[in-house]
Amino acid sequence: MKRRFVPVLLTLFLSSLTRAAAPPSQSTGGLPSTKDTATLTGTIFFTGDKPTIRPITDIAGSAFCREHHKDQIPMKDTFLFGQTADHKTTVQNVLVYISKGLENKDFDPPKTPVLLDQVGCMYVPHVVAVMAGQILTVRNSDETLHNVMASPQDNDPFNFGMPVAGSTNDISFKSPEMKINVKCFMHPWMSGYIHVLANPFFAVTGPDGSFTLTGLPPGTYTLSVLHESSLLHPTPPTADITVKAGDKQQVDFTYSLKSK
Repeated sequence: MKRRFVPVLLTLFLSSLTRAAAPPSQSTGGLPSTKDTATLTGTIFFTGDKPTIRPITDIAGSAFCREHHKDQIPMKDTFLFGQTADHKTTVQNVLVYISKGLENKDFDPPKTPVLLDQVGCMYVPHVVAVMAGQILTVRNSDETLHNVMASPQDNDPFNFGMPVAGSTNDISFKSPEMKINVKCFMHPWMSGYIHVLANPFFAVTGPDGSFTLTGLPPGTYTLSVLHESSLLHPTPPTADITVKAGDKQQVDFTYSLKSK
């Protein structure tokens, strides 16, 4: 009797595709450091009452998605908080970027693609940032059909299906544009954001709320922060900084709920 190994091997292969590596952190951005450049670091804190975070109850309507989260229904990821070692609350998924001071400088887009994954019927990470012209690789790590769609204002809209686990699709954006909302028609609760920047000096905070911008040329700049929700207000709203060659400066921001 001949032994059939093909189905077993195929199952193992498909299973390995769904165990894709987590997207790399985007909390460090900019260019490689040199003795002639500066580095900015900081943390995004939160103070006061937190907004209410609700579970994604709609996920129960999909057998695949429900099975992936059978131990616990995930919470909506609009607001994600973390904590420092000294128990201060931090804010995840905040875009930190140089918004003024680089208008007359040209930079090539980073050659390393940014990864936006789909894991357990959720976008991972929830927020990504790319420079205009940089590749954004969209991956489906689920063994179910997703479609990825967005309707930017300053860039071309897109809508493509991803039926195969482990498949990827590369896209890029011609123009800077903030808060491009990406969704999945098959799973309406899936929502993420793409920020497109004009220069490489940006970062997206992780669970510890920290960010680092390296390789910044000497000059005077405005550092800005952006969270997807208008319910949160940063203090200060922006920070004006002047850096010299070899400088290492720390700039912190603190979010709170906007007053009614």
